Amino acid sequence: MKIFASQLRLPKRTLLVSLIASLTLAGCKLGEVGPSPKSNNEPEEPPVATGNLVFHLAYDEASGNTQEQVSDAAVVINNQFNNAERVVGVNGNALRTDGFSTYLDATFSLANPKNLTVETWVALESYPSDRELPYDQHKPSALVSQFDGSKGFTLDINTWGEYSFKVNVGGTLVTLKASERFPLYRWTHVAAVVDSVQGKANLLLNGVVVATANISKNQTLQLAERPLRVGKSHTDIVDGIFLLNGINGAFDDTRVYDYPLTSAALLANYQAGSSADSDAAIKTPASRFATDLQRPKFHAMPPAGWTNEPHGLVRSGNQLHMFYQRTPNGPFKTQSHWGHMVSEDFVNWTVLHDALYPTLAPNSTSGFDMKGIWAGDVVVSNGKAYAFYTNVNHSGDFNPGIALATSDSENFLTWEKQEPLIDSDQVQDFRDPYLWEENGTWHMLIGAKVQGKGGLAYYTSTNLLNWTYKPTFSSLSYATMDVGSEVWELPVFEPIGNGKHILLVNPVGGAVSKYDNTNPTRGLYWIGTWANGVFTPDYQQPKKLDLVRGHLSPTVERNDDGVLTAIGIVDERRSSQAQLDAGWAHTFSLAREWYLLPDNATLGQRPSEHLTSLRTAATPTSVANLSTTDVGATGATGRQLEFVLTLDNSSTAERYGFEVLANADRSEYTRVYYDAIGKRIVLDKRNSTTANEEDKVLIVENYDEAAFGKPTKFHVFIDGSVVDVFINDAAAFSFRSYPTKADSHGINVFAAQGTATFSALDYWSLKAISLQ
Repeated sequence: MKIFASQLRLPKRTLLVSLIASLTLAGCKLGEVGPSPKSNNEPEEPPVATGNLVFHLAYDEASGNTQEQVSDAAVVINNQFNNAERVVGVNGNALRTDGFSTYLDATFSLANPKNLTVETWVALESYPSDRELPYDQHKPSALVSQFDGSKGFTLDINTWGEYSFKVNVGGTLVTLKASERFPLYRWTHVAAVVDSVQGKANLLLNGVVVATANISKNQTLQLAERPLRVGKSHTDIVDGIFLLNGINGAFDDTRVYDYPLTSAALLANYQAGSSADSDAAIKTPASRFATDLQRPKFHAMPPAGWTNEPHGLVRSGNQLHMFYQRTPNGPFKTQSHWGHMVSEDFVNWTVLHDALYPTLAPNSTSGFDMKGIWAGDVVVSNGKAYAFYTNVNHSGDFNPGIALATSDSENFLTWEKQEPLIDSDQVQDFRDPYLWEENGTWHMLIGAKVQGKGGLAYYTSTNLLNWTYKPTFSSLSYATMDVGSEVWELPVFEPIGNGKHILLVNPVGGAVSKYDNTNPTRGLYWIGTWANGVFTPDYQQPKKLDLVRGHLSPTVERNDDGVLTAIGIVDERRSSQAQLDAGWAHTFSLAREWYLLPDNATLGQRPSEHLTSLRTAATPTSVANLSTTDVGATGATGRQLEFVLTLDNSSTAERYGFEVLANADRSEYTRVYYDAIGKRIVLDKRNSTTANEEDKVLIVENYDEAAFGKPTKFHVFIDGSVVDVFINDAAAFSFRSYPTKADSHGINVFAAQGTATFSALDYWSLKAISLQ
């Protein structure tokens, strides 16, 4: 329990002195356990060292800056959102650090620094990030430090969870390193003690000594000319504009004493708070993004930080598990983790603890996935989950490789890593395995670089452990199927109906790039037949997954009706600075149902039927008979909105469509329309924002009217900065738009070269999903 001066109507310094005096009379010092009664025959114990609590951060404010309890000094907390966050702590509130912008520096000194105790509670969501470098080039971060590289003290922790205590005793830098990784996702009490009388230094975790060292007796500690810092190291590691090595977690009751607390006292301190709720501390506070107009509210995404492609979507019982690449520590890409979320309907998701993250081999400075856990797939066999992922390190075999982790725990919350199973020796490069089972045989496709171009590596197995390379998967050569890329990523291969299969890949590199107007990064697919271990495409030139670029790399699973359902990524189209300012990057698409169109050659896409659960009303608001020869307001507004716009057959306009995210003075709007003469879909983002942080472009793409039908139904979902468009429940695309004005939320109809009449506009407000 915390006691505050305001509760006792005493100044804090007076309260502290009174408490120390009373505890001294009882035979103990503040923070120590009192002595047990002794018999006359018991030997006398060495005198207990005495001293003072000299520094204490309680973090009990509701938000913002904090106060050092001993001196009453104000302490500024650095935080880019100008609102340092508080969460439920071990005692009262705790400081939530975001991993890339939150830390504090406080004035600190010791009058006669020969002894020292440092203790703090910390709950980590993840280990600090670093650049993807070999071990000997790595520099650790710190939980609490007063250090300049040689003088002072520091409680260090690195990106693989190794932690240690360093302190300068009499000019010698002493290091105490724990042998186990620091715990994640729980309140942990960590302490370091320097006792110059006994000549000992100890590092303790949850009241237990985990490392010890002998030191010279009666030596003075050499402190650094630095403030005491909480939340990051005194040495910054940066990647461009991004700080990588902040601490992503929560801190409570950071204390420093000028005397050595006993192990018993520190154990008692731990036991007093050991039942604290860590889940409440780890959650990203809702306040962090409460005013962010661009952040989606009903699209699945991590609570914060950087994310990349979802993958490994798999059903177990009535639950869907989706895994995805992420950096939990900030809006930057480095040392990728596997995030994990669950759903029962492809729409409403609950975020779980990260499934996988980079580690070192025991007692080693290397590890097969120390550089990152990249995309892959998950299958469930006999109730056990098998996660196949792309592991990367720095040299040697299996770099990259396909590694395996398994889980049979409830909700697949804990995973056991196996050794890598497959090396890339059959191709020039590879990544992102995809698996399926047929008649007792498991098949694996891996996106690859083959003879300098995009392609696939193909393997089979009967037990998910031993894999055999197969030289042929497709009847066509990859060179003839490729579009000038360097490697194919995240393949998908599934039956799509009527005896057909779909092969989908995401070519990258080479002549393919994110912002290229003629050959942008996007999902491409072939429809064909699958027999005797060979896929025979019905055509050589691939078809586009989306009409307009912006969405790619879907992961798939069957819904309750057996319909293939896909969720991809809708990536950012704004600057790195804008992503840093936001504190997050990228989102996932809405769930799409896939099916084969009547031409037997084209993929159809429509919104998942479960998306209706997001509607805040059972019936829509409807507007009938909207006609325009230019731009007409509809009266519908919203940044979280679904609408269906239906074209009347009497329309004569050669171009017709709609505008979203539009404001009244038309300084911001995004237009989507169909060019009926040229049979093209147009996305006009040239006026989408008044900010200079987006690719404000005009995108024109061919539209297959024979396959999809002339556009008469536009089904659209708007969610912050992401827009999902479905045409005739057959064609689809998703894109990003970033208007900055609060009133940029209007929906307009559009026409040119004639009159467009829309028989109905039906719209619904949509609710946010909870991702915690």
